[in-house]
Amino acid sequence: MGFVKEKCADAWISQVRNIFCVGRNFRDHASELGNQVPDSPMIFGKFTHALVPASGEVPYPNGRSDVHHELEIVLFFKETPSRERPLDAVGAVALGIDLTDRELQSALKQKGYPWEAAKSFRNSAIVTDLYRFGDFSDVEHARFALEKNGQVVQDGVPSDMVFSFSDLIRHCLEVYGLGAGDILFTGTPSGVGPVRPGDELVLSMNGEAWGAFRFSAHEGGSP
Repeated sequence: MGFVKEKCADAWISQVRNIFCVGRNFRDHASELGNQVPDSPMIFGKFTHALVPASGEVPYPNGRSDVHHELEIVLFFKETPSRERPLDAVGAVALGIDLTDRELQSALKQKGYPWEAAKSFRNSAIVTDLYRFGDFSDVEHARFALEKNGQVVQDGVPSDMVFSFSDLIRHCLEVYGLGAGDILFTGTPSGVGPVRPGDELVLSMNGEAWGAFRFSAHEGGSP
Protein backbone atom coordinates (compact mmCIF):
# COMPACT_ATOMS: atom_id res chain seq x y z
CA MET A 1 0.00 0.00 0.00
CA GLY A 2 2.71 2.50 0.90
CA PHE A 3 1.58 5.93 2.05
CA VAL A 4 -1.70 7.66 1.16
CA LYS A 5 -2.43 11.29 1.98
CA GLU A 6 -5.10 11.49 4.65
CA LYS A 7 -5.45 15.06 5.87
CA CYS A 8 -3.88 18.41 4.96
CA ALA A 9 -1.74 20.10 7.58
CA ASP A 10 -4.07 23.09 7.95
CA ALA A 11 -6.84 20.69 9.05
CA TRP A 12 -4.99 18.36 11.41
CA ILE A 13 -2.88 20.96 13.20
CA SER A 14 -5.98 22.21 15.01
CA GLN A 15 -6.52 18.71 16.46
CA VAL A 16 -3.11 18.48 18.15
CA ARG A 17 -3.18 18.34 21.94
CA ASN A 18 0.45 17.78 22.97
CA ILE A 19 3.75 17.90 21.09
CA PHE A 20 6.46 15.51 22.29
CA CYS A 21 9.97 15.67 20.85
CA VAL A 22 13.01 13.42 21.19
CA GLY A 23 16.58 14.68 21.43
CA ARG A 24 19.71 12.85 20.29
CA ASN A 25 17.91 9.82 18.86
CA PHE A 26 20.39 9.37 15.98
CA ARG A 27 23.98 8.65 16.96
CA ASP A 28 25.46 10.54 14.02
CA HIS A 29 23.46 13.65 14.94
CA ALA A 30 24.57 13.50 18.56
CA SER A 31 28.17 13.15 17.36
CA GLU A 32 28.00 16.11 15.00
CA LEU A 33 26.97 18.35 17.90
CA GLY A 34 29.48 16.84 20.32
CA ASN A 35 26.78 15.35 22.56
CA GLN A 36 26.64 12.01 24.33
CA VAL A 37 23.98 9.50 23.34
CA PRO A 38 21.49 9.23 26.24
CA ASP A 39 20.77 6.00 28.10
CA SER A 40 17.01 6.62 27.92
CA PRO A 41 14.89 8.77 25.61
CA MET A 42 15.51 12.49 26.05
CA ILE A 43 12.05 14.04 25.81
CA PHE A 44 11.14 17.71 25.59
CA GLY A 45 8.01 19.52 24.44
CA LYS A 46 6.84 22.30 22.19
CA PHE A 47 3.77 24.48 22.61
CA THR A 48 0.99 24.04 20.05
CA HIS A 49 1.48 27.62 18.79
CA ALA A 50 4.79 26.36 17.34
CA LEU A 51 2.89 24.35 14.70
CA VAL A 52 2.74 25.65 11.12
CA PRO A 53 2.12 23.86 7.77
CA ALA A 54 5.09 22.99 5.56
CA SER A 55 3.64 24.82 2.58
CA GLY A 56 3.73 28.23 0.98
CA GLU A 57 5.73 30.68 3.08
CA VAL A 58 6.78 30.15 6.69
CA PRO A 59 7.78 33.28 8.62
CA TYR A 60 11.44 33.32 9.59
CA PRO A 61 11.71 33.99 13.35
CA ASN A 62 12.61 37.56 14.21
CA GLY A 63 15.55 38.34 16.45
CA ARG A 64 17.29 34.98 15.95
CA SER A 65 20.55 34.60 14.05
CA ASP A 66 21.44 30.89 14.30
CA VAL A 67 18.28 28.88 13.57
CA HIS A 68 18.86 25.28 12.45
CA HIS A 69 16.63 22.74 10.66
CA GLU A 70 16.09 19.27 12.13
CA LEU A 71 14.06 16.90 9.93
CA GLU A 72 12.00 14.24 11.72
CA ILE A 73 9.30 11.60 11.25
CA VAL A 74 6.21 12.67 13.22
CA LEU A 75 3.70 10.17 14.66
CA PHE A 76 0.05 11.19 15.08
CA PHE A 77 -1.88 9.24 17.73
CA LYS A 78 -5.50 8.28 17.13
CA GLU A 79 -5.91 6.80 20.62
CA THR A 80 -4.06 6.07 23.84
CA PRO A 81 -1.39 3.43 23.18
CA SER A 82 -1.11 0.16 25.02
CA ARG A 83 2.22 -1.04 26.32
CA GLU A 84 1.75 -4.39 24.61
CA ARG A 85 0.94 -3.03 21.13
CA PRO A 86 2.10 0.62 21.13
CA LEU A 87 2.24 1.01 17.34
CA ASP A 88 -1.47 0.25 16.97
CA ALA A 89 -2.27 3.69 18.37
CA VAL A 90 -0.48 5.52 15.55
CA GLY A 91 -3.14 6.68 13.12
CA ALA A 92 -0.94 8.46 10.59
CA VAL A 93 2.49 9.98 10.07
CA ALA A 94 3.91 13.23 8.81
CA LEU A 95 7.31 14.76 8.31
CA GLY A 96 8.30 17.71 10.42
CA ILE A 97 11.08 20.18 11.02
CA ASP A 98 12.05 20.97 14.58
CA LEU A 99 13.54 24.46 14.28
CA THR A 100 16.19 25.13 16.91
CA ASP A 101 17.83 28.37 17.96
CA ARG A 102 21.27 26.76 18.30
CA GLU A 103 23.02 29.76 19.84
CA LEU A 104 20.36 30.17 22.50
CA GLN A 105 20.16 26.42 23.11
CA SER A 106 23.89 26.28 23.83
CA ALA A 107 23.62 29.17 26.26
CA LEU A 108 20.67 27.59 28.06
CA LYS A 109 22.43 24.22 28.32
CA GLN A 110 25.50 25.85 29.85
CA LYS A 111 23.30 27.44 32.53
CA GLY A 112 21.32 24.26 33.13
CA TYR A 113 18.09 25.96 32.04
CA PRO A 114 15.18 24.35 30.14
CA TRP A 115 15.29 24.40 26.32
CA GLU A 116 11.83 25.81 25.57
CA ALA A 117 13.04 29.28 24.61
CA ALA A 118 15.31 27.73 21.97
CA LYS A 119 12.87 25.06 20.80
CA SER A 120 9.27 26.20 21.23
CA PHE A 121 9.08 29.64 19.69
CA ARG A 122 6.34 30.45 17.16
CA ASN A 123 6.48 28.49 13.88
CA SER A 124 9.26 26.21 15.17
CA ALA A 125 7.33 22.98 14.47
CA ILE A 126 6.80 22.83 10.71
CA VAL A 127 4.71 19.82 9.61
CA THR A 128 3.48 18.27 6.37
CA ASP A 129 0.12 16.73 5.57
CA LEU A 130 -0.74 13.50 7.39
CA TYR A 131 -0.32 10.16 5.59
CA ARG A 132 -1.81 6.82 6.51
CA PHE A 133 0.00 3.54 5.93
CA GLY A 134 -0.97 -0.06 5.23
CA ASP A 135 1.29 -1.52 7.89
CA PHE A 136 3.63 0.20 10.31
CA SER A 137 6.53 -1.57 8.62
CA ASP A 138 6.01 1.01 5.83
CA VAL A 139 7.19 3.63 8.32
CA GLU A 140 9.97 1.53 9.82
CA HIS A 141 11.52 0.87 6.39
CA ALA A 142 11.05 4.34 4.93
CA ARG A 143 13.77 6.80 3.93
CA PHE A 144 13.17 10.46 4.63
CA ALA A 145 15.11 13.46 3.37
CA LEU A 146 15.30 17.24 3.42
CA GLU A 147 16.41 19.42 0.52
CA LYS A 148 17.53 22.99 1.07
CA ASN A 149 17.72 25.16 -2.03
CA GLY A 150 17.82 22.05 -4.23
CA GLN A 151 20.51 20.18 -2.28
CA VAL A 152 19.88 17.20 0.02
CA VAL A 153 21.12 18.18 3.47
CA GLN A 154 19.53 15.46 5.63
CA ASP A 155 18.78 11.84 4.77
CA GLY A 156 17.81 9.18 7.29
CA VAL A 157 16.24 5.79 7.99
CA PRO A 158 14.45 4.70 11.19
CA SER A 159 16.78 1.71 11.61
CA ASP A 160 19.49 4.18 12.64
CA MET A 161 17.45 5.46 15.59
CA VAL A 162 18.87 4.85 19.06
CA PHE A 163 15.40 4.20 20.49
CA SER A 164 12.79 2.53 18.28
CA PHE A 165 9.32 3.91 17.65
CA SER A 166 7.92 1.37 20.13
CA ASP A 167 10.47 2.29 22.79
CA LEU A 168 9.71 6.00 22.40
CA ILE A 169 5.95 5.46 22.64
CA ARG A 170 6.22 3.26 25.73
CA HIS A 171 8.51 5.76 27.43
CA CYS A 172 6.25 8.73 26.74
CA LEU A 173 3.19 6.72 27.77
CA GLU A 174 4.67 5.72 31.12
CA VAL A 175 6.31 9.03 32.02
CA TYR A 176 4.01 11.67 30.52
CA GLY A 177 0.92 9.93 29.16
CA LEU A 178 -0.15 9.80 25.51
CA GLY A 179 -3.60 10.12 23.97
CA ALA A 180 -5.60 10.89 20.86
CA GLY A 181 -4.39 14.05 19.15
CA ASP A 182 -0.86 13.92 20.57
CA ILE A 183 2.10 13.94 18.20
CA LEU A 184 5.66 12.74 18.61
CA PHE A 185 8.71 14.09 16.75
CA THR A 186 11.00 11.03 16.74
CA GLY A 187 14.49 12.47 16.24
CA THR A 188 16.71 13.86 13.50
CA PRO A 189 19.59 12.34 11.51
CA SER A 190 22.86 14.16 10.89
CA GLY A 191 23.12 17.11 8.55
CA VAL A 192 21.35 19.74 10.65
CA GLY A 193 22.33 23.24 9.67
CA PRO A 194 21.32 26.90 9.51
CA VAL A 195 18.38 28.33 7.61
CA ARG A 196 17.97 31.88 6.38
CA PRO A 197 15.14 34.01 4.98
CA GLY A 198 14.59 33.05 1.37
CA ASP A 199 15.70 29.43 1.80
CA GLU A 200 13.45 26.88 0.08
CA LEU A 201 12.97 23.50 1.77
CA VAL A 202 11.42 20.25 0.54
CA LEU A 203 10.55 17.37 2.89
CA SER A 204 10.28 13.97 1.20
CA MET A 205 9.50 10.37 2.08
CA ASN A 206 10.80 7.60 -0.18
CA GLY A 207 11.56 10.20 -2.84
CA GLU A 208 8.06 11.73 -2.81
CA ALA A 209 7.70 15.35 -1.69
CA TRP A 210 5.37 15.61 1.29
CA GLY A 211 5.89 19.30 1.95
CA ALA A 212 7.64 22.33 0.46
CA PHE A 213 7.94 25.90 1.68
CA ARG A 214 10.03 29.04 1.62
CA PHE A 215 11.15 31.09 4.61
CA SER A 216 9.75 34.58 4.30
CA ALA A 217 11.83 37.52 5.41
CA HIS A 218 9.92 38.57 8.50
CA GLU A 219 7.76 36.85 11.08
CA GLY A 220 4.13 37.90 10.72
CA GLY A 221 5.12 40.50 8.14
CA SER A 222 6.64 42.81 10.75
CA PRO A 223 10.03 44.45 10.12
